[in-house]
Amino acid sequence: MKKILIAFIIFGGFTLNGCTKFLDLPPKNQRAVTTLNDVKSVLSGYLDAFARTNTRPIVGPIPIVTEEHNMMFESYADNIDFVANLNRYIAPNNTKNEQFYANKFLFNDIATTDAIWNTHYQAIGFLNALIDQCDELVEADSEELRRVKGEMLVHRAYYIFKLQQYFAPMNKEELGIPLYLHTGKEVVGIRMMRKRSSEIYDVLTGDLKVALQYYKEVGPNSGYSRFFNDRYIQNLLAQVYWFKAESASKQNEDYQFAKEYALGAIEGVDGYIPKTTLEFQTVQKNRNPDYPAFYQESIAFGSVGPIYGSNLDYIGFSPNNLKVSTDFHSSFDATDIRLSAYFTGTNISSNWPDGLTPVQKYIRIHLFAPEEAYLILAEAYHRLGETDLALGVLNKFKSFRGASQKSGLSGQTLLDEIIKERRKEFFGDTDKRWLDLKRYANVTIDRRFTFFGKTYAVKVEPNSSYYALPIPLSELQENPDLIPNEGWNPIIF
Repeated sequence: MKKILIAFIIFGGFTLNGCTKFLDLPPKNQRAVTTLNDVKSVLSGYLDAFARTNTRPIVGPIPIVTEEHNMMFESYADNIDFVANLNRYIAPNNTKNEQFYANKFLFNDIATTDAIWNTHYQAIGFLNALIDQCDELVEADSEELRRVKGEMLVHRAYYIFKLQQYFAPMNKEELGIPLYLHTGKEVVGIRMMRKRSSEIYDVLTGDLKVALQYYKEVGPNSGYSRFFNDRYIQNLLAQVYWFKAESASKQNEDYQFAKEYALGAIEGVDGYIPKTTLEFQTVQKNRNPDYPAFYQESIAFGSVGPIYGSNLDYIGFSPNNLKVSTDFHSSFDATDIRLSAYFTGTNISSNWPDGLTPVQKYIRIHLFAPEEAYLILAEAYHRLGETDLALGVLNKFKSFRGASQKSGLSGQTLLDEIIKERRKEFFGDTDKRWLDLKRYANVTIDRRFTFFGKTYAVKVEPNSSYYALPIPLSELQENPDLIPNEGWNPIIF
């Protein structure tokens, strides 16, 4: 039997740079993983961060979308009026300096981009090793083995999907991410080139369907499983097919699959979706144990305050009284429960996102939320020509939020309303608005700022190169086979 020697992955992996090194993990050091219990023991050091708040995993980012990650993507989007708010961000009573905001607002946050690349590939390499070992455990309990392997397949698919969304252009099939799914002696010397995007999507859908089949066969281990959940797996499959359907890898059946899996993800959830502002905020602070999504939060309160408003704004700290874009604020009906959750007047509320005072400003993440599946379903029906069903799902969703019902919508007008609903629902939610801008290619961002006494202009048009994040320079230097993403010229202030 092949043995995976895991200490190298856990202890040495943090010092490495480059996806080649994270994905190509030849065995070193001493600890052998030879049984299913060994695999579960090592994996638990990673899964612990998904079971308890404020626990750091042995590998990968914590939370799975970090504070810097969230703030970068919101800064690269169009919800907040950063130009109008600049004097509130760069103020004497703000703990963040001018450099922080210059990097965020001018699409120059290279440190965060590098961290995403490295931590995501690090987690993939770790999971590769354990998945490989699962395939060697022929004498293990077959049901528990499928549970453990299924868990890892879903986690690995999540990281692969995010890397593909972030670093692969939408319209260039040949420029998918580099990927290899094994570890050990068989991959020594492999050339880590960019895959075709369709190959990446085949891996994602294939692995997630295997995990879903495992779930149907054996069900979860309730004390151990985290992502190994049929609703979560179907939600992620719906996301993958939905995103793929507008990419260069699109296939005729993508929206049909997105519809199928979105329907599976929302089955029986209507009673758990919040329908008042209080219920909405209760979900945001994870006080509703029946809400059917996976929750994580950041390690320290105030962690996203530099972009969304200081958690100490009630005693005068900046930034405070932040304005969002006029078109965004005006898109909310007066009866919409999200209006009072997000805003005080036209400013971002001090109590956003959870209604707590003094405000906590945690990263609050709900992965695989049913609301996302609902809006994917509405768009899938629309794209498949099932207009009445699309409008019915959209209006049902609006009813959850107290928003006005729509009638007579079809074609682009209906799609625009679905996109608008996504923007309202997912304000400040991880990477969603930036990914929508990338996928729908329907907005131009045009900014002009003065930083350090010099004026800078940045214009991000639909399908811009800014929607494929820059591959880390260290990666390009170490991997001559890797084609860089075009258009990124780091600013040195």
